[in-house]
Amino acid sequence: MAKENKDDARAQARPRLTSGFVFKSVFGEEADLTRELIELSLERGISNVEIVQGERELDVLPSSRAGRVDVYATDAEGNDFDVEVQAESGGNELLRARHYQSLMDATRLRKGEDVERIRDSIVVFVCDFDPLEGGLSRYDLRTVCLQTGEPVADGRRIVMLNARGPLDDVPAPLAAFLRLVAGQEVEGDPFCDRVNAIIDRKVADPKWMEDYMTFEDELEAARRNAEKRGIAIGEERGEKRGIAIGEERGEKRKAVELALKLVRSGAMAPEDAADFAEVDLAELEHELARADEEPVG
Repeated sequence: MAKENKDDARAQARPRLTSGFVFKSVFGEEADLTRELIELSLERGISNVEIVQGERELDVLPSSRAGRVDVYATDAEGNDFDVEVQAESGGNELLRARHYQSLMDATRLRKGEDVERIRDSIVVFVCDFDPLEGGLSRYDLRTVCLQTGEPVADGRRIVMLNARGPLDDVPAPLAAFLRLVAGQEVEGDPFCDRVNAIIDRKVADPKWMEDYMTFEDELEAARRNAEKRGIAIGEERGEKRGIAIGEERGEKRKAVELALKLVRSGAMAPEDAADFAEVDLAELEHELARADEEPVG
C-alpha cells in the first residue's frame, strides 16, 4: 500500500504528457523517442527520423490559415509525420488532421516541382479521450475505394490513439504509453521509463519549470476568457431572442384582438375574422368562449 501511495504521489507531481508544453519538450527535442512513438502508433518500423521540429508553424499563403503542429518529423525516406497531443475533445480532430496533412503536402512542394516529391503524409493524434467514440484504443484511418473496399495508395494516413480505451486491443508497449498519457504511473516499460526520465530531468530545471508554469497559467487564462466570452455571447443571444419572442407575441396578441373586435362587432364570422387577421381559428374561438364566461360588471 505504501508503494502504491508513493507511485500515486509521483504521478501527480510529474507534469502530464497531455500538456502541450510537456509533450513538445519531450518529443520535439528527442528524435529517437519520436521515432519510437510513431512506430508504436503505426505498429510498424520506420527509417531513422532525421529532422524533428517542435511546434512548427506550417504556412502556405499569407491569406490562408496556417497550422501550428506539436511535433513535425521527417524520416530518411522523406515521409512526413505530424504528432499531436490533445487533452480534451474539440470535436474537430479529423478536420484538423486533414488540414495538417494538406499543409505538409503544400509546404513540401515548391513552385514548378513535380508531385512525385510528395511522400507519405501521416498524422498521429494522442488523445486523452475517445476521439471517434467507438470504444477502441486505436483508430487507423486511410483512403479506401468504396466500390472495391481496397485501400488507395495515396500515402495519407491518420492514426487516433485513445488513452481512455480498453487498452487490451493494442500491443502492450502502446498500452503502457497510453496509460502514461492517461496520468497513470507506469514502471518497467523501457519506452515509458525513458519518457519519465526526461520529464523528471526537465522538472529539475528551474527555468523549464518557470516556462512550464507560465504556459499553463496563460492556457488557463485563455480558457477562462473563452468561457467568459461564451457566457457573454450566450447572454446576448438569449436577450435578443427574448426580445424577438416578446415582440412576436405582442404582434400575435394584436392580431387576436383585431379578430375579436371584428367578430364581436358582427362585421365578420369567426372563420373570416381568423383568416383576415391571420390567427388560428381554434385560438380565436377559445378567446371568444373565455370572454363569454367572464362575469359582466
